[in-house]
Amino acid sequence: MTPLKPLFKLTSLIALGGWLMLVCLPFWTYTDELVLGLSVVLLAIVYSWLLFAAMRQRPEPGSGKPGFFSLGGVLSLLRQPTAALAAWVHILAFDLMVGLYIRHEGAIAGISHWALLPCYVLTLMFGPLGLLAFLGLRWGLVVAA
Repeated sequence: MTPLKPLFKLTSLIALGGWLMLVCLPFWTYTDELVLGLSVVLLAIVYSWLLFAAMRQRPEPGSGKPGFFSLGGVLSLLRQPTAALAAWVHILAFDLMVGLYIRHEGAIAGISHWALLPCYVLTLMFGPLGLLAFLGLRWGLVVAA
């Protein structure tokens, strides 16, 4: 069995490191490159490994047929600890990519770093809600101009 608990902690720390760079070092020349090239790539590598490990595992008896095309299939997949951790790492990587998008597009729109901080927090905690908050903020600034 894979060392899932340490891997959970490691991937969470990798993502946290990326978020700390976005929040604490927004104007450093290498922030984007390190967040994408280090944090996101490491998460993608771990995700790939977990995904292939999960695909080789048998489903738990009575959990139904695993799959992506029904809620029951997804629930069956997520009952496997390796697949659940893969899903978590998937979320960590994509939320961090959304954070990079917010940083990049916010800079282009001239939105201050301080105004982006709530969007970062919402993205870190609730993913799409942070993106929605950013899009609303950007739209509000366009309408107000």
